[in-house]
Amino acid sequence: MWRTIQSWFAAKPKLSLEDEALIERLVEIAHPHIRLARNYLPRLAPYIAWAHTHATALATQLPAPIELNAENWRNDRTLQLLFATPDRMSEIVGCDAKLQTWFAAHPLIDTAYVGLIADVAEKMRYGMSEVDGLIRNDVQQKLLVFSNHRIGLPAQSTDALVQLGAQRILDTVAYQAQYAISAIDAQKKQIDDELTNARTMLRMQGTGNLTPNLEQQTQQARIKTLSDELQTIHQALNPDAMCELLITELAATPDLVRLQIHSCNVDRMGIIDGESSDNQLIHLPELILQRDTPIEKLILLIAVPRQLMQAPIEKPAFPDQAIF
Repeated sequence: MWRTIQSWFAAKPKLSLEDEALIERLVEIAHPHIRLARNYLPRLAPYIAWAHTHATALATQLPAPIELNAENWRNDRTLQLLFATPDRMSEIVGCDAKLQTWFAAHPLIDTAYVGLIADVAEKMRYGMSEVDGLIRNDVQQKLLVFSNHRIGLPAQSTDALVQLGAQRILDTVAYQAQYAISAIDAQKKQIDDELTNARTMLRMQGTGNLTPNLEQQTQQARIKTLSDELQTIHQALNPDAMCELLITELAATPDLVRLQIHSCNVDRMGIIDGESSDNQLIHLPELILQRDTPIEKLILLIAVPRQLMQAPIEKPAFPDQAIF
């Protein structure tokens, strides 16, 4: 006990401005009320530092960025499947508002490094193929499909991009804590509603007798059970408990976010293990977020040259209205 009292008055290790800013960022994502927890900064600091080290190591394992240009598109099967033609690289990436703003703010830099995120799926279809010398259009084929292309935040170097990737991984862990806290809060609202209904039903069943009847006894028992559950949930939503929940998520970072390399042999049309002569073995880096249903995303580091960008398009203020 004496050691506990001493720890209350012992000098806390001073955090750097960068470490404190990172903690505040993750706390804001998870739940701002965590700031009301006792000594939340020194409590979170070692776990965030450990999680940041793991996140940085994970981001470092990603393959080196590939530059988006016509030559690389002709040689790289992954780029061919992500972008149907070389012009599609400019249409998809070159129109990204974040990249356009970044290049405008950095006029002396000719290349931006960024993460391209997409959904990957293997779908079955019936297509055309040669079987025993005959052309058939009912041959079952497995197709590799990319969708929902998204561009991350740009950086001016690969090292800076790794740091952005590590930060994004930590953000994901904080969002997991937010997800868990939101689930508890939703359960609290549900029990609140059930408790209100139970109390209303008890009042409606009142007969004026001093001895409650069987229905009233049942409602009273239900109200007590719901009240106990609500008290437990209130304890789970106090700042110290939410701080511990964030600590738990940070400690589970290696199990929560993993990198997996998905390899497959695919032709130019996206057919996996087909009989085409131009099959290529590709390796797709995928980040996996562990949930009840795991979330898998392709993440490809790319280098975007300035000449790939398109000029921003200004939309008219009133596109569908006539002003008189």
